[in-house]
Amino acid sequence: MTAGGRDALRHLSAQERDCLRRYCDVLRDHLEARLERLVLFGSAARGDMWSPGSSMHSDIDLLVVTRDPVPEREAEALVNETYQFYLECGRQIGPQFRTAGQLADPENERAAVFAANVARDGVEL
Repeated sequence: MTAGGRDALRHLSAQERDCLRRYCDVLRDHLEARLERLVLFGSAARGDMWSPGSSMHSDIDLLVVTRDPVPEREAEALVNETYQFYLECGRQIGPQFRTAGQLADPENERAAVFAANVARDGVEL
């Protein structure tokens, strides 16, 4: 996974990278043609996560963009899939499910701010 010729996951440990890659595979397998994009964002993308030994723990934020909304039960099941990876690498992967339409909704100021932050800091996976 590279962005602009650089390793997009350079801020993660080898174990965190492996867990994130495998979770992305779970999402790709489960969502198949409905999946449009996966974007790492937040502190993991910027490189300012709390260190693993810190009393505060940063999660790994992942934007999951789909063609249609992911039903709540399905999203919950996909979030539950992250627990095994948390046990392995010690960081919670935090998927946020959105459609492209939700991100581009001009009437939703909160969505616009979120989309702008992801566009600024996000790394396509």
